[in-house]
Parts: sequence; C-alpha cells; structure tokens
Amino acid sequence: MDQMDAMKTTAALFLSYFCFSSSVAVCPSHCICYFSNNITSVTCVSLESIHKVPENIPSSATSISLEFTNITTLKEKDFAGLFQLQELHLSSNKLTNISSGALKDLHQLTVLDLTNNLLNTFPPDLFSTSLNLTTLSLEGNKLQTVNPLWFHHLHRLESLSLSNNMLKSLPPNSFQNLTNLIALDLSSNKLENFPATSLNKLSKLERLNLGNNQLHSILPGTFDHVLNLEYLFLGSNKIRAIPVGLFNKLLKLDTIDLSENKLESLPSGIFDKLLNIGMKWQQGLDLSLNPWVCNCDLTYLWRWIKINSEKLYAIGSTVCAKPETVSGKQVNTLSEVELMC
Repeated sequence: MDQMDAMKTTAALFLSYFCFSSSVAVCPSHCICYFSNNITSVTCVSLESIHKVPENIPSSATSISLEFTNITTLKEKDFAGLFQLQELHLSSNKLTNISSGALKDLHQLTVLDLTNNLLNTFPPDLFSTSLNLTTLSLEGNKLQTVNPLWFHHLHRLESLSLSNNMLKSLPPNSFQNLTNLIALDLSSNKLENFPATSLNKLSKLERLNLGNNQLHSILPGTFDHVLNLEYLFLGSNKIRAIPVGLFNKLLKLDTIDLSENKLESLPSGIFDKLLNIGMKWQQGLDLSLNPWVCNCDLTYLWRWIKINSEKLYAIGSTVCAKPETVSGKQVNTLSEVELMC
C-alpha cells in the first residue's frame, strides 16, 4: 500500500469513527442506542432516573423501548418528528395520562405496547393516525370499559390484548372496524356478559380468549361469524349452560377450554361437527373442574369422551359431582349402568 492509499484508508476510518461517535453522542442519557443501516433502536430502562420521555431521541429511530420508569404522562411533543418509528414499547411504567396528539407523527407505527401501566381511559382519537398498527397491547391497566372510537381507524390491526384490566362490560360495536383482527384477548377481567354481536365483523379471527371473567352464559349465535376460529378459551367463568349448536359453524376449531365453570351437562351433539379438535397438539378440549351431574343426561358427553379421551386435557379432573354414588369418579371411567340409563 502506497502513502496515498494509506492516507485514504486513515481518512475513511476517521470519518466512520466520527460518524459513529456523533451517533452515539445524540443518544439520550440513561438510554442505549443502536445504529445499523436503516435501523435505529433506542432502549431506556431505569427504575428511578427517568420521569419523562427523554429528549433528543434520534429522528431516525425505528424502535423505542422505554420501560420500567417513573413516567406518568405522555405529552404531545414527546414523540414529535419520529416519522420512521415502527415499534414503541412502553410497558411497566406509571402512565396515567396520554395526550390526544402523543402519537400523531407516528404514521409508520406497527407495534404499540402499553402493558402494565395505570391507564383507565384514552382520548377517543389517540390512535386515529396509527393506520398501520398491527399489534396493540393494553393489558394490565385499569380500563373499566371500551370506547369503540379507540379502534375506529385500526383496520390493519391483527392482535389486540385487553387482558388483566377491570372491564365490566363491552359496547356491542366495540370491535366492528377491526376486520383484520386475528387474535383478541379479553381474559382476566370482570365481564359478566358478552354481546352476541361483538364478533360479527371479525371474519379473520383465529384466537379468542374470554377466560377468567364472570360470564354466566354465552348467547346463541355468538360465534356464527368467526368461521376461522381455531382457539377458544372460556375457562374460569361461571357458565352454567352451552346453547345447542353454539360451535356448529366453527369447523376449524382446534382447542376449546371450558374448564372451571358451572357446567352440569352439555347438549347432545355439541361436538359432532368439530372434527379438527386436537388436530395440532393431539389434546384440544378441557372440561375439567366442572360440577358434572353424571346421570342419563350426560350420556352424549360420556360416549364422546369414551371415543375421544386422548383429546381431553386434565381428564383426571373431569369428574362427577353428583349423584353421590359416583361423586369424584372420572367421567371416562363410568359404566352405562352408573349413568342410570
């Protein structure tokens, strides 16, 4: 290498070092920034030091993780100018308030995680410019109801989690604009009823979790429009009866969780059209921890379990509550004589 080439190499190295140093220099305090090609990742994690959104976040940021901080409010200017941002992770902070324009510049945002904060509501138009959002996690907050306007513009949303809130009721049209939704999680709330029309527009829905609520019933026709549903979780509720034909249109259903409810029997033929139950993981149905009354009314379920016992989760906990003569006995071990038929 001649002297000229050596000088060019030295200059190139100096220039790249200068650029790298400059990039590092604009990284906010208490944060780590990663710059590579078209990706700029900013991570800020601090239990004590961060009380507001850091200033000087690089305008090239495509991903921000701002978690485990003492931030309570998101202001309109906090994310201004971050037109390239695609992922915003704000979990485990102390957020109680978000200004209506806090997300207005984030037109490329696809993932927003607000898990484990203290939010009890949102401005109606908060997500009105988040047209590319595909994943929205609102779990672990203090929401008591849902405003359908929150989701009015989220036509591309594929995953929505509202689990572990304080939801007591849902407006019937809460999710009508989420026509591309694939997964909906409403578990661990206080829902006592679920409007029968809630899912009518969700033709692409594959996964629905309503577990660990206070549901007393599921209305007929509730699942008639979600023909692509594969996973349905209704466990840990207070459901006393399943309507005849409730699952008849769910021909793709692989998993149903009905465990820990108040079920004493099931309608004859309730599972006859569900030929894909347990197809992916072998087991696909959980009926455990229900107070089954093992008499002649249980004959259909008894026969179905006899033929499909390998498809049941927790079969050892699928036992009779009544009559006293068979109390505590596994349903699959009963004889036809014990059913008193």
